[in-house]
Amino acid sequence: MKRVVVPIDGSETSKGVIDYAIYYANREEDAEMLFLHVMTILEHEPVFYGEADVVLPPSEDAVRAEFLKFIEERVRASGRGIPRMSVSVRKGRVYEQIVRFAEEQDADMIMIGHRGLSPVQRFFLGSVAAKVVAQAPCSVYVHRPKEKRD
Repeated sequence: MKRVVVPIDGSETSKGVIDYAIYYANREEDAEMLFLHVMTILEHEPVFYGEADVVLPPSEDAVRAEFLKFIEERVRASGRGIPRMSVSVRKGRVYEQIVRFAEEQDADMIMIGHRGLSPVQRFFLGSVAAKVVAQAPCSVYVHRPKEKRD
């Protein structure tokens, strides 16, 4: 069985990665799709307003449920299914958690989206996809949405 880690973040690029994962899962009958969302520090730390008001972050179960719904919407829209899949949620640095999860799952491949950061953003933030490619324990498929031309 081929184990494929599919990191998603809810973006338009994630929709394209999910669509490709659906296609791949139906083409490769022995594929297990392991969807992963990594909660960044901004998503899982409490936010403080004033002295007493605290906005608690969503629980991992709530986040998992939202991403399962997100995936199921794409599956329904495709008219196909994904025979074997799971949805996991981790906290931490995105690229580190993706690589660690792939190692723990003994993944054969990682399917990741590339959001096309500007050169300045890439310089300061780095590309998650590039970091995953550099450190992955397996092959990496990078999904790049086609740019719309006028």
